[in-house]
Amino acid sequence: MKNKQVSIPFDKIIIIATVLSFIATILIYPSLPDVIPYHWGINGSVKTIEKWFAFITALLPVIIYYAVKLRSKKDQSVRSPFVISLLVMAIHWVIIFIAKG
Repeated sequence: MKNKQVSIPFDKIIIIATVLSFIATILIYPSLPDVIPYHWGINGSVKTIEKWFAFITALLPVIIYYAVKLRSKKDQSVRSPFVISLLVMAIHWVIIFIAKG
């Protein structure tokens, strides 16, 4: 009896997670400040973006997932694009929570 390897549908998971993150961003959007800090320099300077940019960063995980997946070589793990996308989603929410104070 052969062991059947279970395929995890990373495509579906990242799309669902991104849609949920986007919906959560819509819900939290009214309570965000007008500008959101996204980069802190070594000297303490802060770069900010307009709050509408939160919608773009909410959609970045799925865009990055497919960009990395298309550029990956055949011998690379299929998990790499998934992990990178989840990291981008986590960064999006860290920035949102920092902006909320």
